[in-house]
Formats: sequence, structure tokens, C-alpha cells
Amino acid sequence: MLQRVVAVIGPPAAGKTTLTMQFGQMPGQDVFRLREHVPETILAATATSAERLGWIDDVTVAVALRRYIESVIDEDSTHTVLLDNFPGSARQVGILVSTVQKLAPKCVVHPVELVAAEAMLSRRIRQRRVCHRCERDPIHDPRLPALADPADPQRCARCNNILHPRRGDAPRLLAARMQRYRQAAEGIRAAFTGFGITVVRLESNGPPEQIADQLTALLNARSTPS
Repeated sequence: MLQRVVAVIGPPAAGKTTLTMQFGQMPGQDVFRLREHVPETILAATATSAERLGWIDDVTVAVALRRYIESVIDEDSTHTVLLDNFPGSARQVGILVSTVQKLAPKCVVHPVELVAAEAMLSRRIRQRRVCHRCERDPIHDPRLPALADPADPQRCARCNNILHPRRGDAPRLLAARMQRYRQAAEGIRAAFTGFGITVVRLESNGPPEQIADQLTALLNARSTPS
């Protein structure tokens, strides 16, 4: 039975995808990434435009989220869902909370905002690479961080394919993504507060394993009756 939904938000390179990937490999846990549940035509239209980068209309968002939550409930093998970089706006907070309350009224929503120093964000952006062979992205714009081969950091440790920078990390697109997050973050926090839900901030300057341990401890503490 679905027990909790963990919304992981934060600026570009805060470690959202790396963190959710780690948790998604654990039994009973699954990851929701909005772009994996919307039509390719919508993704393609927003992939390279700094003005519309990643923007998806509310109707599409609501339908995608509802269908996903319904599928999780029907399968009945997942107790925790992690939302990677979702919600991305105050309106999406409303969509999320209302959908969960309707479909899984006993499920608890835990929003977690990852925060990191500017120097750390910049370093991660410079270093991260993606693999076009391992991640079959519908619009050929892979997002998941690839594991580099220790013997050759330019190649994927899984398939030996050459790694590439993420398209969205190009300076113009990255600046647009960073600005959009900063503009939306306050509204997202306020929207959760309006539903009586506290957004917990989690420092993500450390290695992925440390951040995962911190999130586990946080969720366990919230699950323990006071």
C-alpha cells in the first residue's frame, strides 16, 4: 500500500536525480519523473527553448500524475514514491496534494528541498555526463547521471559508450533553469505550507551516500510516532 510520497526539489545539480535513483533501486520504492509520463511532442517543444524550457501545461501534468499514482496503487507493491524534481510550481503542489488525497488518503506527502553551495553546484554541472546508449530518452535528451569508467572518465562504465554533457547544462539553458527554480521556489514552499505541510531543507554538499543516509534518517524520524 502506498504510504508516503517524497517530493524532492531543489536547484539544478543539487543531486535530486542521483538521490532518487539510489532510493528507486530499493524494494518497495519507485521514482516518478514527469517527463517520462508525458507525450514526446510536448517534451520536444520545450527541450531547447529557454523561455519554455521544460514547461508542461497543468492538464497534462494532472493526467500524468493521476495515471501514475493509480498504476502504483493497482500494482500494490510500492510503499514509497519519490518525485524527482516535482512539483515545479505552486500550481503543481496543488495538483500533487489533491491527487494523493483523493487516490490514497492515508498516504503522507513529505517535501524535501535539497540545497548546496554555489561552488558545489557549479562543480557538479561541469563534471556530470549522460550516456545516450544506456538511457533511451524519447527525444534523445538523456538526463540521468551516467557512471564513468574509472579507467577512462570519458566513457560509460556500463556500456563503454562516450559520455556527453547534458543538453540542459548548456550555459543559456542552465541559466534559464536556475532562474526559473529561484522564482518558483518560494511559491512552492508557500503552497505546501498552505496545505499544512512543512518543506524540510536538506544540505546536499556531501557525497550521494551521505545525502541518502540523511534522507533515510529524516523519513524514519517523521514516521516515528511522537
